[in-house]
Amino acid sequence: MKIRILLIDDFPLLREGFAAALEMDPGLHVVGQADGGDEGLRLARELEPDVIVLDLRMPEMGGMTVLERLRTEAPTSKVLIVTATEKAQPLLDAVAAGANGYLTKRCTREELRQAVITIHGGGSIIAPTLAGHLLKEYSRASRGEQSNVRPLIGQREHEVLRLVAGGSTDREIAAMLYISPRTVQNHLTRIREKTGLRRRAELTRWAMEHALT
Repeated sequence: MKIRILLIDDFPLLREGFAAALEMDPGLHVVGQADGGDEGLRLARELEPDVIVLDLRMPEMGGMTVLERLRTEAPTSKVLIVTATEKAQPLLDAVAAGANGYLTKRCTREELRQAVITIHGGGSIIAPTLAGHLLKEYSRASRGEQSNVRPLIGQREHEVLRLVAGGSTDREIAAMLYISPRTVQNHLTRIREKTGLRRRAELTRWAMEHALT
């Protein structure tokens, strides 16, 4: 059985390059390509790929939001992040959000191929140049120090979302948090941008799934 792969990246040339590199291996098959988060999530639900290769930096819905949603919308798919950034925080955030592997776009064709095979088999893979970031985070945790991993939504957004999930209107939330209804709407706009969800019912379900209620 071939390993079925979905590519999500907003640069067509990179997607085509990844596809060509992966399909040189007869055991790998790219079943779909998406240029953004919305299309990527739709294809993930429809195709149920074994492995999703995902970029973090995309317009509109960012890769971190896509990664968060894949946990519930494509729970059987393994996710390999392949992105340009080599900073520590995106790596820590991605691992905390459930990524199975993390490479930079400096990786070779063979490194990409081996990473897909490894995470499909239940393993994990981190770019060697970035592995030290995880070791430092583990060391901080073992000493009881505060984690550097940031939640997807901030504390005030968390409070607004919890009240939305409880059925409160914008005006009621504003009164309870001592802020204006416009500020509530601004928080909701940012929450929608981060989660990719639009309806209050969808936000309520997301809050329940992430134990925010």
